[in-house]
Amino acid sequence: MKSVTEKSLNFNKMIKVNFDGGNLTSDAGLLLYKEFDEKIGLSQSIQATFQANDSVHHRKHSNDEVVIQKIYQHITGYHTDDHADELKHEPMFTTILKKDQLASQPTLSRLNQKFDKETMKQLQQVNQTLNERIQAIKPSDHFVFDLDSNYVQYGIRQLYVEKLHLGRMGFEESGK
Repeated sequence: MKSVTEKSLNFNKMIKVNFDGGNLTSDAGLLLYKEFDEKIGLSQSIQATFQANDSVHHRKHSNDEVVIQKIYQHITGYHTDDHADELKHEPMFTTILKKDQLASQPTLSRLNQKFDKETMKQLQQVNQTLNERIQAIKPSDHFVFDLDSNYVQYGIRQLYVEKLHLGRMGFEESGK
């Protein structure tokens, strides 16, 4: 069995994912969400559909970009607008959202005041479009369920035997 040591991402070929150690981020899971976003067209649908009732056209962060930022913040567990200030220059977020810096907390909070019936209808349209796209995806003929049988070990490691099954197929009792 061949191990994958490096993979390029479809949305940005300059980003490489490897498992050799090196620079780490706690938000690397965003890469998978971004790939999924690109596959189903979430950000593209928001950009094409969402238009908040807003007369200001000179801001650095458009309303649709702020909606997308809020979605990515929620996905990674940053549920309050206050987190935006902490994430302003976070490399994983700025790379995925293709920005030098993220929108600040006041910018996110101002967007909340612009939601009305029309913007809610627009977001419902985005949801409908995504539902149609997802239903059109042909399911895979097979699926891999990778279950590691290694025991989680904390503290003193005496008498700990690691079970390593790399590249092997086998059956193991569960529930012990």
